[in-house]
Amino acid sequence: MQKKLAAYDDFINSTTELHHLLSVRPTSPLARRTDGSTQLENAVHRAYLVLLVAHFEGFAKAALSEYVDEVCTVRPPARKMPPEFLELFTRDRIQEIASLPPGADRVNRTRRLFTAFSDLWDQERSIDPQIISAKTLARQMTSLKPDVIRESFSLIGVDDIITQATSHLGSAGMSVRVDAKLEEIVNKRNLIAHGDYSIKPTATELEEYIEFFMAVGDAFSTCVVQAIDMACTLRPTKSCPVIQR
Repeated sequence: MQKKLAAYDDFINSTTELHHLLSVRPTSPLARRTDGSTQLENAVHRAYLVLLVAHFEGFAKAALSEYVDEVCTVRPPARKMPPEFLELFTRDRIQEIASLPPGADRVNRTRRLFTAFSDLWDQERSIDPQIISAKTLARQMTSLKPDVIRESFSLIGVDDIITQATSHLGSAGMSVRVDAKLEEIVNKRNLIAHGDYSIKPTATELEEYIEFFMAVGDAFSTCVVQAIDMACTLRPTKSCPVIQR
């Protein structure tokens, strides 16, 4: 059985509260609808969509963090890591130092930068967990926009995770473009969050959305597991293409 990320299991578990929301019915399905019951149902469905998107965004960030945690545990040599991954942490520290006012603190931090981060670029040295951060990587995932997701996961060596997810869903019998569907769902969530009361997702739509996110999460998990395998072992898998270095 294909290994799954712990983050994916957490996402699946988080959907329990969403099912509780859908179970909220203002009246019996056979009862005559009133304006109040319709408004309550709309409110529940809108809350469901906002929570669903939030849970999936949390999963995506946790998946990136899990990659860093695995790398920090195994400490592979730098040559096994995507160069963009190494550059991210170097750039983050440079920007932090550049924002400091002139003085001894900035000088000392600059000196330590060249002492500590030179090892990060030594191909045969093991990765130092002290100079990479799961939070820094997760921060790159600023939204669920397809381009942001692509760029964030490319930092761990996954080549176009959106296209890979579309292929993954297709092989499971779900003919859907992941980028287009993501934009549809996230746009609805944003309109709801900004007070647009015209967005009233139905129960059928919400069930379709959660099925979509669970399938996409499964695809993302597969890709990140392979990226971890590529970085931390000499045994590459073939489940999801990664950027070859």
